[in-house]
Amino acid sequence: MKKSLSVLLAALLLGATLAGCSTNTENAADEQKNNPTNSQTPTADLGEETEETARFLDGLPETMDFEGRAVNFLLTEGANGNITELSIWAEEDTGEVVDSAVYSRNLTVMERLNFVINEPTVGTDSGGNGNTIRNLVKSGAADYDVFGGYQYYNIVIASEGMLLNLNNQELFPYNDFEREYWGTSYMKNMSYDGKTYFWATGDLALRYTGGMYVTYVNSTIFNNYFPETNLYAIVDEGEWTMDKLAEFAASGYLDKNADGKKDNKDQFGFVLQSIDPTDGMAAGCMVDFSSRDDDGHPYITLDNERTYAFWDKYYALMFNNDGTMLNPETDDSIAIMTNFGAGQYMMTCNKLFQSPIYLRDMEDNFMILPLPKLNVEQPHYNTRIHDSCTIFGVPVTVGGTDCISAVLEALASESFKVVTPAYYEIALKVKFTRDSDSGRMIELVHENVTIDFAAQWSNKIGDINHFFRKTADAKSEAIASMIQKNQKVWNKSMDKLVQALDGLSE
Repeated sequence: MKKSLSVLLAALLLGATLAGCSTNTENAADEQKNNPTNSQTPTADLGEETEETARFLDGLPETMDFEGRAVNFLLTEGANGNITELSIWAEEDTGEVVDSAVYSRNLTVMERLNFVINEPTVGTDSGGNGNTIRNLVKSGAADYDVFGGYQYYNIVIASEGMLLNLNNQELFPYNDFEREYWGTSYMKNMSYDGKTYFWATGDLALRYTGGMYVTYVNSTIFNNYFPETNLYAIVDEGEWTMDKLAEFAASGYLDKNADGKKDNKDQFGFVLQSIDPTDGMAAGCMVDFSSRDDDGHPYITLDNERTYAFWDKYYALMFNNDGTMLNPETDDSIAIMTNFGAGQYMMTCNKLFQSPIYLRDMEDNFMILPLPKLNVEQPHYNTRIHDSCTIFGVPVTVGGTDCISAVLEALASESFKVVTPAYYEIALKVKFTRDSDSGRMIELVHENVTIDFAAQWSNKIGDINHFFRKTADAKSEAIASMIQKNQKVWNKSMDKLVQALDGLSE
């Protein structure tokens, strides 16, 4: 039974309109809990069961009782706010729309299954909690039922035999990872064989839903230079490309302090960093680090014409365009987003979850667009999720996995129904953006999230996902020689990783 996210978003907008923009979200959440189908519209692919008759989106049995069992989460927070913790836990209904949605979801699921979510343990060291799981497993302890890890740093513990296979139906009988509330493609690509899932993610993780790279445009500045240009129409016509971005960026420079020098106090048409936003730009052009053979096994494929075409355009944009600046600061984009929010830059690229953090009080109007395509021939706009994506695994020392299976499924499905619409439609599309078209653009981005195995497992494959970052830092135009220099290390690391995962799956 499939349901469209856009249906839920439209229903939520309608509900917000009818409520007259009320801030009493607790009452709204209670009403939704008591009348869960009132605001939903049936879609064409529901089969015999319609949204009017289905209280919950998942296929869990109607009656389940885990007798008050407590479920313990260990979470790893990344930079830029508490959205990893908020994926699982809200202490109370604060009136903030996402807090309210998470709080309401938890109440609904805990009552439904008769279990308790304990307040999660949250570590602030992005990679440190992997060692916590290693130590617990080695000692035979089961302090935590579910580990929510930071993908880049923590994905590696799966290759060390620390996690159970979530796709083992004997251990996890209630999970259907083909459902719309799981990041099915993301999870399949994370698996070496496409079916052994040591990690799961999707709507349960706000760093999944908010970690997508997008293009931010200061529409006030843009309209000063291009008053007759409709950027949304350009996107709709499939013509938002690297060349088009470079064309607009070239006109956006202004020596604001009139000192005759280009520096970070000036206005630029496009500003980017050589760290993670560079990953996003490559993803927008559908550059993959690996592919699969006929048996589904991954292998390195960065050495190809698409990679070179992307780098030619990216290098020219960063180093040969008068209106762009590659910011050398290594502060995870904080300075860029702060300056963009202050109205200093016309365009930049960053994660979607940066919007409510840095643009809440922005005086200028702004737009959110997809990442530019490599060229008009590219079949669709594309994006990637930042490598801080929260991925959930279950340590091998944990027992009673039937409860964990049901809890994860119910939390994920209810997140799709309640939390994701709240996050996208209100927190991002209404509260923190300035026009309805940006919301439509966010849906377009959401439809085309791709990732490949080597990018996800980069920390075990010679840090391959950071290749473009390092090449940008080096200002190296000769990318082919750098790829060839690293190819042997990448291939060897990939072979070792696949062998390790192959042994675990067997």
